[in-house]
Amino acid sequence: MAASNNKSALGLLRVLLVASVAVPAVLLLVTSWRDYNTQMARARQDLERTCEVAQENAVRVFERQRDVAEHVNDLVRDMTENDVLASQFTLHRQFAALTANIPEIQSVLLVGANGEPLVSAGLYPLPRHVSVSDRDYFRGAIAVRSGAFISSLQMGKFLKQPFFGFARTWTGPDGVAKGVIDIAVSPQYFTDFYELLLTEDGIDDHGKIMMLMRNDGQVLARYPRPRGPLPRVQSASPFAAAIARSPEGGVFKANGVTGPDPPRRIFAYRRVTGFPLYVIAGRSTSAILAVWWQIILGRLAVGVPTTFALFAITWTALVRTRREEWALAQADAEIVKREHAEQALLRAQRLEAVGQLTGGVAHDFNNLLAVIIGSIELLERRSDDATTVQRLARNIRAASERGAEITAKLLSFSRQHRVNPEVVDVNARLRAFEPLLRQAVNETITLTFELAPQVCSVSLDPGEFESAVLNLVGNARDAMPRGGRITITTRNDIIGADHAEMKPGPAVRVTVSDDGAGMDAETAARAIEPFFTTKGVGQGTGLGLSQVYGFAKQSGGDLAIETAPGVGTSIAILLPGHAGEVTIATSDAPLSVQVRPSEAVVLVVEDEPEVRAVAVEGLKAIGYRTLSAADAEAALDILRQNGRVDLLFADIVMPGARNGLQLQDEARRLRPGLKVLLTSGYSLGAGPLPAGVPVLSKPYDQTRLADQVREVLAAAG
Repeated sequence: MAASNNKSALGLLRVLLVASVAVPAVLLLVTSWRDYNTQMARARQDLERTCEVAQENAVRVFERQRDVAEHVNDLVRDMTENDVLASQFTLHRQFAALTANIPEIQSVLLVGANGEPLVSAGLYPLPRHVSVSDRDYFRGAIAVRSGAFISSLQMGKFLKQPFFGFARTWTGPDGVAKGVIDIAVSPQYFTDFYELLLTEDGIDDHGKIMMLMRNDGQVLARYPRPRGPLPRVQSASPFAAAIARSPEGGVFKANGVTGPDPPRRIFAYRRVTGFPLYVIAGRSTSAILAVWWQIILGRLAVGVPTTFALFAITWTALVRTRREEWALAQADAEIVKREHAEQALLRAQRLEAVGQLTGGVAHDFNNLLAVIIGSIELLERRSDDATTVQRLARNIRAASERGAEITAKLLSFSRQHRVNPEVVDVNARLRAFEPLLRQAVNETITLTFELAPQVCSVSLDPGEFESAVLNLVGNARDAMPRGGRITITTRNDIIGADHAEMKPGPAVRVTVSDDGAGMDAETAARAIEPFFTTKGVGQGTGLGLSQVYGFAKQSGGDLAIETAPGVGTSIAILLPGHAGEVTIATSDAPLSVQVRPSEAVVLVVEDEPEVRAVAVEGLKAIGYRTLSAADAEAALDILRQNGRVDLLFADIVMPGARNGLQLQDEARRLRPGLKVLLTSGYSLGAGPLPAGVPVLSKPYDQTRLADQVREVLAAAG
């Protein structure tokens, strides 16, 4: 037997000896391959985000050019060439004023029908008898007739600076072309923007390039700028093939965009919406692999010594140990088995809880959806009957509010519900709430209050507290269908160090007791589970005690249940005491001058298009002017402009680099004194809410939205 044990131990140690080298090697290969894919995916995502930013910038830039060209055409629409020449100085100053604050515009040039320049924003007076009829922006604009033509990169005849033209025809009131309006766009503006975009982390380009290109392959701007002239993309290039597959945008690998240009890179591209242009961003694969190699070298620096040490220890154990190693291996195996068994049990319990929760949510929401869908179908059939329409609309609203109530209770149980705590006297709250509690019980039940004098104050959300007490009273009432007594008591308590769920110190115990049927141990153990109920079908959701438990936990307290069959039930909410004085909310805050809805501008920031559309339409319906954005970056772009914005109405939880809380910080930095109203159905994932910032909880109706916006705009800033 001893020889057999020795043989087994030696065999195991030999396996461990091999594994001490093989396992780390395999793990290194697997993690290296995973990290390689991760780095490549991150590089693609980074390039796609960069392209999106560059695309948005290009759209804004060229839309500004279109606006400027339209304005110039409005100035000279009714003028002849002789009129223009006679007013050259005045028009020169007007053109210059139009472009003074637009950094990408070098100049604006008005050209007559024969190609002779008439007025320039950048030069006065213009030399006479000079023709630009040979320039492609002149010929292109005449050929296009309507719309804009973007020319190739060229050197200006007058200002002697490289530019590409944004050209359109100069048309009279009858729509007939009288010449060409050309806006000289600086390629250096795009080069500088791309440099800032690619090096914004303070580190050099990491093999990155970026360019602006016409759809015919002509490169207009590039960073870094090549030593020679900007090239043109050939029809057989990888970029041309990528556009053929996906004209709007995509990702491809190649040695270059315009032709072989090592090193090999990953490229992302996007079409500039509304214009015959593309933005392209690339990064060398060698730079990506360099980051990957740094990760591998870091792992090797740790893994090689560790592997060597493991090998040495295992070799020593193989030589020096016999039965001890076998016993240890057996003990380890038993521990692993026990851990696996415990994990399997916990997994089964979690699956059972999730199944019950999912079934409860599905049951209640399917009922609500049945009401909503059925009412909508009847609305479609009976849309001519006003009484029926109103009744069905009330059904839809009631079902929607019931869904919102279920969601709020689930969030309360999971302690993800936003609360507004105040320091309150629970006795005073219960006395004020007593009439409603008495209405909640029937005439066969006696409701009594035994409130201890001078209980310490607590910090809690008053509305959530009243809802929790009402839930407990309702449960007690339902436990006594033939009548009985419900007693609400309060008293001071002391939480000792042995209480794992609360901090030691003074506390207040609020207890609701009944002399009903009571619960057995198994039922009591599951009482706070969401959707668990002992009531009949249609008589309860099983969320009452879940909400009470969530409220107690979110208030820093706990819930205690004492019950037995035939004896009754006592449920106590334990709340930590608060040393501060009781605060009473007042409405005496000074108000600023009211802003009439017709004057106020509200910027709505919401990533869900349907929710954004409803909010915008609701604000417009009550007289506000609105701007809208799908994310924080788009909202900040609007705020960086000079337009008026009185109120920022933003969702807290949004995708992207900034959430609603970070957006309001940056917005107030850009515009000190800007009014802010936040909204969310689930805000805790974004971080703690700042003091003093109002939050409108989802779902909200139009009346609540209008009242909250009006209140925020009226508040003193």
